[in-house]
Amino acid sequence: MALTDRLETSKRLAELYKDDLTSSLPLMKTLLSLGDDAFLMLRYGWEAYIGSPVEKAFVEMMLSGMSAGPGPSSRMISEAMLQDIQENVKLTQKEVVLTHEKVDLTHEKVDLTHEKVNLTQQQVNLTQQQVNLTQQQVNLTQQQVSFLAKLVVDEFTYTTGKISGSHQDQDFKKQLQMYYGNDHGNQEPYQLRCMLLDIRLPMPLVTGAHIFKRCWRGKMKVVLGLSDINDPRNGLLLCKGLEHAFDDSRICFMYVSHEGKHEFILELLDLNLQNTTLWDYMKLNNLREDELEQLGEGEQKAALFSTFGQLKGKSLIFTNGRYPFKRCLAFQAKQAIRRARDEGWLPDNWEPVAPITYGSEEAKERLKMWLEMVGDAPAPISESSIMDDED
Repeated sequence: MALTDRLETSKRLAELYKDDLTSSLPLMKTLLSLGDDAFLMLRYGWEAYIGSPVEKAFVEMMLSGMSAGPGPSSRMISEAMLQDIQENVKLTQKEVVLTHEKVDLTHEKVDLTHEKVNLTQQQVNLTQQQVNLTQQQVNLTQQQVSFLAKLVVDEFTYTTGKISGSHQDQDFKKQLQMYYGNDHGNQEPYQLRCMLLDIRLPMPLVTGAHIFKRCWRGKMKVVLGLSDINDPRNGLLLCKGLEHAFDDSRICFMYVSHEGKHEFILELLDLNLQNTTLWDYMKLNNLREDELEQLGEGEQKAALFSTFGQLKGKSLIFTNGRYPFKRCLAFQAKQAIRRARDEGWLPDNWEPVAPITYGSEEAKERLKMWLEMVGDAPAPISESSIMDDED
């Protein structure tokens, strides 16, 4: 860069001190007041240092020395200052040379360190190969665990194939009648009340449904802590259509408590059944068609013409204050929701009307242990939504 005239020199000074107005003003004043000889001397010296680390120091010392005004004295001062700057530059250059020598020594040390690092890296690579082999073995084991977990979850999937229909179910049905006070009493002896519809239907149309299925009785202690699969608190009295939908994961019952009142409300998990009546569902699944045809017009038939959408949110009716195990209904709800999601019956943003309640703390921990045991089978409801209550 050439300082061709006072204007260019002033611009350069302004650029050097653009962030320091206080220092630049007296220097600019001195620059503009220099005589021609002093300006030429400054310009020639300045051009030699443009862009160097000492440019600013040179300018400041020169102009400060010239502040006395043009003439021989200011020129002598400036020349002396210029000489001092040149000597300082020489010293700085020597220091730079020494620094370069130190840097070269440091580079040699770095090279030696790199050699050590390379040797260590080779050892790390060998170790990583061993880790990779171990990870492959772990992955194989994890695949086996995942496969076993899926088998465990599938075993407890609620499907129609889990309905026993054996004579033991008839005995269980009688136990449920006695426990829930649902016997016929002095009323029609061949009719039985459905706990959800809350009407009496011909006895063959009402079934005693195990909540935790009878075919799983070998694992009832481990999963739910049950000592008797036929405990009446592990059962419900439902009409055939509701029992079939319950056993096939199409519906579940969610526990809610409001102002001291305990309720189990129906949650519809297969939204394709929203407009399907119980009557049509039972016919579609060949459930006691002969008894259905014998029903006359009236309350019974009207109840069976309710759609699943109309039954959603309806509560089970318990006339004597006795209730089923919440942990059993919670287990069915978890598994049914899991299957409903897998089958695509529910939209991705679906949420239940109430959080799943396990019952006692012991029941909650038992279910939690079981869910952890099945590894890759995550619960359909987050743990943060778990409530605790006493059975």
